[in-house]
Amino acid sequence: MTADQTDDQPAEPTTRAAGKPTDAWLMLLPPGWARFPTGEGRERELDRAIEEVVLRALPDSMPRDKVEPFRRMLRDELYKNLSEARDAGTGAVYLPTEPMEGVQVPASIAEVEWVGEAGSDPLQVVAAVLGDDYEDSDLVELDGRPGVRVVHTRHRARRDDTWPELSTRQVVYAVSRDEEAGEWLLLSFSTVWNNHSSQMLAEALVLFFDAVMTTFRWAGPGADLQGIPERVVPGSA
Repeated sequence: MTADQTDDQPAEPTTRAAGKPTDAWLMLLPPGWARFPTGEGRERELDRAIEEVVLRALPDSMPRDKVEPFRRMLRDELYKNLSEARDAGTGAVYLPTEPMEGVQVPASIAEVEWVGEAGSDPLQVVAAVLGDDYEDSDLVELDGRPGVRVVHTRHRARRDDTWPELSTRQVVYAVSRDEEAGEWLLLSFSTVWNNHSSQMLAEALVLFFDAVMTTFRWAGPGADLQGIPERVVPGSA
């Protein structure tokens, strides 16, 4: 999975040495989103992904003496926002880097690989998750593998004293990659709001994420990628 493709380049997902279809994956995202690798040992990939976003936002056609301070500010802001995800062991973060119809999109997607008890029946794991106190939980299947979708909402949440109180909604898809090894993939979507209008946008963004997840495909060795468009958005695979 890479974050350095252009609009007319097909996806070329990377794979791990294990050699299974579930060793890699892809999903399609609309223009304006980018994938930032934040996992251990991915520093150079993260640097390239951030630089591509900075150059798209502030191209070389702009006067260098005026644009460089803004580039530096954008780089610093991206590194700051991604540092917590990197420290938490998140493998990648997907962020909207451009406005949509003039509106900044208050959302993000985090990608986490998780290893549970080897040999556990994934349906039993899912059943245990479904029994937890989530406001919404459903059994799902992602490209042939069993998983679960859960929703959790918090009100009056605050990042720190400099941020206003917000409501947050998190939608998580957890899917079994390999029951023998106990490997799971979690894709966690988050959005925020603080008034009725922004709540309506947040609810629409949850529907957007669910639509994105319908495009999810395994892309490792032996995976069947029929039906995937030849053109993909940079950062979506």
